[in-house]
Amino acid sequence: MMCVMVGLVAIALMAADAQAFRITTAHGGADAELRESGPTTNRGDNSEIASRVASNRNSCIYLKFDVSTITAADLADDITVRTTYRNNNLVESRFYNPEFGYTGWDYFVLDPTMEGANWDEMTITPENAPGYTYDGLYETKGQYTVDPFEGAVLNDGLTYLGQQLYSSAGMVGTTSHLPVGGAFDFTLGAGSALHDAIIAAQATDHKMLTIIMGIAHDYVEGETPSQWVNFNYLFNPKEMTTLNSDPDSPWSGMANDASNDYFFSPTLLHIPEPATMVLLGLGGLLLGRKRK
Repeated sequence: MMCVMVGLVAIALMAADAQAFRITTAHGGADAELRESGPTTNRGDNSEIASRVASNRNSCIYLKFDVSTITAADLADDITVRTTYRNNNLVESRFYNPEFGYTGWDYFVLDPTMEGANWDEMTITPENAPGYTYDGLYETKGQYTVDPFEGAVLNDGLTYLGQQLYSSAGMVGTTSHLPVGGAFDFTLGAGSALHDAIIAAQATDHKMLTIIMGIAHDYVEGETPSQWVNFNYLFNPKEMTTLNSDPDSPWSGMANDASNDYFFSPTLLHIPEPATMVLLGLGGLLLGRKRK
């Protein structure tokens, strides 16, 4: 019987690991920031990606992932979009206001079958980006025509995925900030529009999926909290090869390169329940059998 249970443990461990994956923009993908104030400017090789809004500013983030290796088993579970904090200036006032609550990020997925879906990081600009309407109105977000919570009419090729807000949890140090290298996660369950878009992307020749991110709050003169106006909400792109120094962060100054498998680059991932939990569960079965 013991041999049988050991075999079950091995099988369970294999099953627990089978659906784990992590695909970064450095693995055949791309990441770029689009600034409406520079409609013909390409920022694909910059060491920052960000979004902000003001009377003369508007920017969003384009992330492209190679989804060719995602399996049907992977698609039967949660998938997370992860970005990591670039700077140590994300203090609470930058994302929380007593009147407005928390700000965060809106997420969209691009139709992978539309023209231009396999965009080039070194040529993409607001004027040529798929799914982006350049309207020249800096105070309105370029990736959709109106706020998604007021009956949005999305640009052609975009599907709204949802919103993830910042949290004060995880703040560190005497300056009480979110740590450099810390993760900001947006997770969707099986059957979501993100999962459907991955399937559609896998049926294309390029097998690329684009996710677009934009800061959640709009600019309204005299109303938007002053700490939020024109603040650059930054994440690490794959070009940020060494993280910024942050004495309060366990990831301070770490390499974001092949040695760490580009751990801090924008990522699509799924991490199943830890195998140790499987062991504990099966261990309990063994004890139960022994008692009987």
